[in-house]
Amino acid sequence: MRRSSWIWSFLLSFLAILMLATVQQQEERKWRNLPLLRTSFSARPQGTKALYRTMKELGYQVERWRKAWRHLDLRKRNTVFLVIEPNESMVSDIMDWKRLVEFAQAGNVVWVSAEKRETVSGDELATKATKQVKVLYPAAWLNGVRRYLARSEIRLTKQWRPPVTATFINLEAHREIPLLGDDIGTVLKAVSIGEGFIIVDSNPYALSNEGVGKGDHFRLALNVVSSVVGRSGKVLFDEWGRGLGEGEHWVWAVTEGTRYAVWQLTVAGIVLMIAISIRFGKPVSVRSQPFAQTAFVHGLASLLQRGKALSESVGLLRLHFLRRVLKDPHLWRQPDEAEFQRRLQSLPPKERERVQQLWQWSEQLFHKRSLKEAEVLAWTKAVWQLSTDVSGKGKMPLQNRRHRHDADGFVGTR
Repeated sequence: MRRSSWIWSFLLSFLAILMLATVQQQEERKWRNLPLLRTSFSARPQGTKALYRTMKELGYQVERWRKAWRHLDLRKRNTVFLVIEPNESMVSDIMDWKRLVEFAQAGNVVWVSAEKRETVSGDELATKATKQVKVLYPAAWLNGVRRYLARSEIRLTKQWRPPVTATFINLEAHREIPLLGDDIGTVLKAVSIGEGFIIVDSNPYALSNEGVGKGDHFRLALNVVSSVVGRSGKVLFDEWGRGLGEGEHWVWAVTEGTRYAVWQLTVAGIVLMIAISIRFGKPVSVRSQPFAQTAFVHGLASLLQRGKALSESVGLLRLHFLRRVLKDPHLWRQPDEAEFQRRLQSLPPKERERVQQLWQWSEQLFHKRSLKEAEVLAWTKAVWQLSTDVSGKGKMPLQNRRHRHDADGFVGTR
């Protein structure tokens, strides 16, 4: 029974893993360029883990930002904050966008890269095919950038505004500087605001694991970081806008269908375990032992307990016997053989012989394995007779059966 339950558990676990892998493969085909995968935790083509690790290896202070944008510290300077494909449901609060703009005004660079029209204020004008764009303005950030590949349908045709209804800032058109583009429109531009800049980019492919090593994409990112960060600044990769903020679990980085499949499999596994425990986990009823075996065990236990009590009684009686015959009421332990023989010499010859016999008799009883009550009573009677002759007292009459302690510590009935 136990072997068959293990086999069923293994087969069901294998089917669950196979189902999860099938669901994940189908979703990867359907959502090949899913924006949710653009995170520095992801090593997939759409992720940005390569850029994150490379900047860290070059010695820059690189961190993942996992708090809401409203918690950005405006006292920080020389910081590049990379916001790549933010999730609309996570960044719908106007206060977050306000703090993001104020963070750039304070003297930092915020790089917003997305293929969504609302995020970058653009339109779908191009095709999805990869195209090479050209430099539109000879800025210092574009030194060494000769080949830049765009794989995006979005072109920046409008003045950039946060994708929320906001009137908290005035971004004038003449403060936007187009940097890269083609005949259709601008792909990357810089918005000068306060003491910092907001870089708006409709081509997140250039920062992804798949595209950061192609063309001069990494050169552009390195120019921006090196000119802003220096030794005291930081490079922050936004993860809160991707849904991976503090307290969030990595499970939110996968698609919604995969999450539902995981929950369903979890519930199915719990139900399966309950069913297996009900079917195979019933307590096995212990067969009742025959009466003869049970009586034998109880009888053996009572005999052992009784034999132990008899041995202890013999020990106490021996100690009492020595107190009487040696006339030492303060004797608290049984003497060894040498001490007993020494004390025995102080007794008269007749008493010495009887005491010697009773002592040897008690040794036999004390070391005997199977002790009977009759033997103990016979030895006790002989000891009492000797004690009476030595002390010169008769037997003590039984009057009221009250217990008392003699002066020498003997417990008897009075």
